[in-house]
Amino acid sequence: MSLLTRTRRPLARLGAAAALGGLALAAAVPTASAATAPPPPVQVVVVGTVGVQWEDVSPEATPALWELAGRGAVGSTVVRNVRSSTCPAEGWLALSSGTRAGDTTYEPVDGAEERCRPLDDPSGTGDVEVPAWDAYVTSAREGQYDAVPGTLGDVLAEAGLTTAAYGPGAAIALAGSDGRVPAWAPVDDALTASLADDLATADVVVVDAGTVRGETAAERASGVAAVDSVVADVLDALGTAGTEPLVLLSSLADAASEPRLQIAAAVGPLTSGADAAGVLDSASTRQPGYVLGYDLTRTIIDRAAPGATSTATHRLDGSPVRADGAATPLDARADALRDDALRSVVVRAAISPFYVLFTVANIALQVAVSLGIARAGRDSAKGYQLAWLRRVRTVGLALASLPTATFLANLVPWWRSPAPNLTVAAVITAIVGAVVALCLLPAVRRRPLGPLTVVTALTAVVLAVDVALGARLQLTSLMGTQALVAGRFYGFNNTAFTLFATSTVLLAASMATPLVARGRRRLAAGVVALVGLVAVALDGLPSIGADFGGPPALVPGFAVLVLLVLGVRLTWRRVLVVLGAGAVTVSLFAVLDWLRPEGERTHLGAFVQTVIDGGLWGVVTRKLSQNASNLVGTPFTLIALGAAVLVYLGVRRAGGRLEAPLKLVARELPVLGAGLVSLLVVQAIAFALNDSGIIIPAVAATLALPLVVVTFGRVAEVSADDHPGRTASSER
Repeated sequence: MSLLTRTRRPLARLGAAAALGGLALAAAVPTASAATAPPPPVQVVVVGTVGVQWEDVSPEATPALWELAGRGAVGSTVVRNVRSSTCPAEGWLALSSGTRAGDTTYEPVDGAEERCRPLDDPSGTGDVEVPAWDAYVTSAREGQYDAVPGTLGDVLAEAGLTTAAYGPGAAIALAGSDGRVPAWAPVDDALTASLADDLATADVVVVDAGTVRGETAAERASGVAAVDSVVADVLDALGTAGTEPLVLLSSLADAASEPRLQIAAAVGPLTSGADAAGVLDSASTRQPGYVLGYDLTRTIIDRAAPGATSTATHRLDGSPVRADGAATPLDARADALRDDALRSVVVRAAISPFYVLFTVANIALQVAVSLGIARAGRDSAKGYQLAWLRRVRTVGLALASLPTATFLANLVPWWRSPAPNLTVAAVITAIVGAVVALCLLPAVRRRPLGPLTVVTALTAVVLAVDVALGARLQLTSLMGTQALVAGRFYGFNNTAFTLFATSTVLLAASMATPLVARGRRRLAAGVVALVGLVAVALDGLPSIGADFGGPPALVPGFAVLVLLVLGVRLTWRRVLVVLGAGAVTVSLFAVLDWLRPEGERTHLGAFVQTVIDGGLWGVVTRKLSQNASNLVGTPFTLIALGAAVLVYLGVRRAGGRLEAPLKLVARELPVLGAGLVSLLVVQAIAFALNDSGIIIPAVAATLALPLVVVTFGRVAEVSADDHPGRTASSER
């Protein structure tokens, strides 16, 4: 057998394994079934408002809102658009556009407290033009989300449906792309009678029930009462008309500059053959109780114009609202939604101080380790000080276990405490203390890879179980996804991904180490491949992790680790093959997700549609812009710089005969060294592909570097007797 044949075999096997693994994972993705006839259309009535939250709603204060909510399913609307808080016009524009839309051209009068454009009634009645429509279109054109105001109106008009709009916000919602509304009327004393007449003929009716502004419930009370009065008129009109439409109630924007979750409800035939009941959600969120403002756009079209063929539907980012059908009393459902709202506010306030402390602690560890290495280099005869390494070990274990502790902390409702920051600090400290104590047990700490194995296994298992069960721990946690940001509600966000990727790569290397030591390289490679396959499946499958940027990084990273465990030398050709395997894997996930019904796709399938529609460049520029801003706009840049300095010190000779820390670790634990190389591959690709940019390798460093420092300390202890003067000293 030739040398060329022998060196090609591992690469061929790896390529075949990647292809088969990709096909197996792809087979697990559900695709659209055979085409069926669309369900019959239903009449849709939308009652929109601004600034109404669940804390404002009760049987006593808002009897009409409470009655309407009690007839169907309830939830919270996430109204985040292009800015941290959403103005009234922006909420209605999102409904009109079916995606995020802003009113960024508005400039308030100097000194004015109100920063949002007021909603003005159109002039006249009937066929009218929306005020400031040109400004809305300009803002959309200058925005990053390719919003087209008037999309909803255009789709309904192309489907031949008749509409009726009441109030200024409703005019924005039902206007066509030319800014004109076919049938508009103000909200006045004649609303009940006029609306009852329209319910006899119109296919879609939208009512602006009013705008509520104010930071506190007391400030909002009068506005909420006015909204409730309009809702009462709508209920009276529905009773007079005798129709049974789908009624969608949603607060579409914030009441003030601080973002909040808003009220949502659905009554009537939300899906074909089933009335709304229980708690709302959508494929956009996959979280009980959460819907997006522009999910309503898709819902209106799917129920009023099922099977609509307008090309404008491709511009819609939302998914149809759905309900779980649970027969739970409204009091209990409303309390749960208020608790979600409270958690979102409390966690949002705690994030900044947490990350300040998290950043300072990691930089302090980096500085301490760097100074320790430099000190050892100046006095190489004494070597690395074991007493110093033991002190650093405890701190390193605490920092490495901290991210997982922030997720586990959400098992306890700490946000309900009168002192939530102190409570969550106590909960996290208790979890971290338990993990550190476990790692310091003699049976664990005496093994060079014992603490690393415990922490990475815990991190990987917690994140894997959580994402498989719906990512409830990640949602609105200190290091997880934030509902008020509306970036991601399910699967792995970029922070969770990089923690998961780092932990699984290092765990795989740890598991392979004893097998390689016994000469069982093929079995070790199989273990690494199995861990990698599970990691890629959890991260990339649309039904679980739904992470577009993860598989292209994980597949090459684990492939490199497999090759290194097998003892295969890396070449440019092999590197290109494993990079291609990553691209093929994510492409399979994305295309198969795109084959599902449009309203059920995740952002993987939506990306494919964006490419088909010619919007790839917009996505690329938006991600590049976000990536660049993160370089200077986040404290994680400091962590990344500190990590780079520490790695540099770790690979250079400290001085004299003293061996460099990372070289010592790689010599004593070569598979871990291979794992660090693989981790570098994963992080480099993820950094390039994801819009979080520098945050990804920085977060990885907060987990990996403390564990490597801890491992180095144990390796130095073990090696001290064998290489006196070259590794460690017991002196202080």
